[in-house]
Amino acid sequence: MRAASVEGEARAEGRDGRSVGRADLLVVGLWVLTRAILLVVSLNPRLYSAAVFGDVRFYAAKVERIFQGELPYRDVAIEYPPGSVPFTILPGLVVGTGAGYRVAFACEMVLVDAVGLWAASRLARIVDQGRRRIPLAYVLAMVAMGPLLVLRFDLVPAVCVLLAATMAAEGRPGWAAAALGYGTAAKIFPGVLAPLLVLGLVPAMGWRRSLLRTVPPFLAGFGLTVVPALLLSVRGTADSVLFHVQRGVQIESLWANAIALLDLFGGPQARTVTSFGAYDLSSSVSDAAKLLSGVATLAMLAGAAWLVWRRSRRLGGLGPADWAAAFAVGVFAFVLPTRVLSPQYLVWLCAPMAALVVLLAGRRALWALVAAALVSQVIFPFRYSQLRRLYPFDVGLLTLRNLLLIVACLLVVRAFGGAVDSRR
Repeated sequence: MRAASVEGEARAEGRDGRSVGRADLLVVGLWVLTRAILLVVSLNPRLYSAAVFGDVRFYAAKVERIFQGELPYRDVAIEYPPGSVPFTILPGLVVGTGAGYRVAFACEMVLVDAVGLWAASRLARIVDQGRRRIPLAYVLAMVAMGPLLVLRFDLVPAVCVLLAATMAAEGRPGWAAAALGYGTAAKIFPGVLAPLLVLGLVPAMGWRRSLLRTVPPFLAGFGLTVVPALLLSVRGTADSVLFHVQRGVQIESLWANAIALLDLFGGPQARTVTSFGAYDLSSSVSDAAKLLSGVATLAMLAGAAWLVWRRSRRLGGLGPADWAAAFAVGVFAFVLPTRVLSPQYLVWLCAPMAALVVLLAGRRALWALVAAALVSQVIFPFRYSQLRRLYPFDVGLLTLRNLLLIVACLLVVRAFGGAVDSRR
């Protein structure tokens, strides 16, 4: 009887293994197909729009100057923090900075996206019994972000956040902190998630051990590119961060949306101005909006920390299924109230949110984000000139996009509160 039982268990395990293998092949095949289509659409202006090529041309121009002997941050002003530089230089090393740079950069981002898929699959094995829901959600939701997924390097910090959630779920807080450290060096925003990582660990590990397990690896990941940049130029490196701090009320932000609506309904008049390479809204209330955005961002980040601490303390530390939701809450707290909300920021949100499909509220949040991404693609690049002129229809589209983001945020908070503690 015992032998028959063991044999039956072996057959069941074999069937499960084959089932998982088929699921993996399905997801990988769908990923290959969707990314191939995305590359074709993204790189062909006849199929989409050449307006999305601007940043890639900017990257190539900076890299060309570096290849001519100028040093980044000292001789060449780099808009983004040092973690971005390896990802802009590598395509140039492979094909040069000419016509092939755009294709090489997009292919590089597809490789980064493959790392994201690997992280999503690994997370699924921990929190969803190896089922395909999380990697499938990642494949479909990320491609809905559109060409900006592969024509900006925002995918790099987004995948860093997903890797951090996966490592934390596996009980590897040091690796999670290192991923957040490099993400911070690339695009700043993952830095706001580092305190959430610590707060999620403290009830189980204590303050001293939590800090020792996370702070050194975070600094290592952060310093990998930041220290060389500082050695080249402290001021130039600092300016890459201060550049964004000094920006105005960007036209797609919630604050600019409110200013545009006030203009349409007889309030203070607004006009579009160009500053820091972006389009901002200027009106008599813009300065107040800039001040309020800073206050609101600090308040929402504090609220995210409180939510994480409350759940962590109640459970004795966050469980594997909690980390992606906690990080998604943190990213929303950073993105929504700030005065810059570029369309590629939605990529930051999508990566950790793909892991929330195991919960009903999480699935609804992801659907809302995907809908917001599709509306955002209508706005940019296809109707951006109309939005800059504050046409009522386009202000309405922006309002719809931003309302969908707010709904997604509320659903993520709800999903975090209802996340299943996998230890139970």
